This record gives sequence, structure tokens and C-alpha cells, in this order.
Amino acid sequence: MFQRFVQYLRNSRAELGRVTWPSRKEVIQATQATLLFVVITALFLLIADVTLGNLIGFII
Repeated sequence: MFQRFVQYLRNSRAELGRVTWPSRKEVIQATQATLLFVVITALFLLIADVTLGNLIGFII
């Protein structure tokens, strides 16, 4: 059982060595795109919430 675990760890480490990691620039660009998407979505939800809240308040 222990040998299987050790082999798993060795294989995992070898696999990590074969991974093509993104460059720092790519990570920053992806992070910026994600944050922009989150901000736009949050603004949309804020506007929808306020608008629908006012509409329901007007109806009631």
C-alpha cells in the first residue's frame, strides 16, 4: 500500500514537470479579463436588482 502511494507521488511530480505553465504576462491578462467580467456582471445585477425592486415597489 505504501509503495503504491510513493509511486503515485513520483508520477504526480513527473507529470507536473511536463505541464506547460502560462507565462506571468498570460496570468495577468487572464486575471484582468476575469476581474473585468466580474465587475460587468456585478453592475448588471445591481442595475437589474434596483430596477426590479423599484418596479415591484411601484406595483405594490
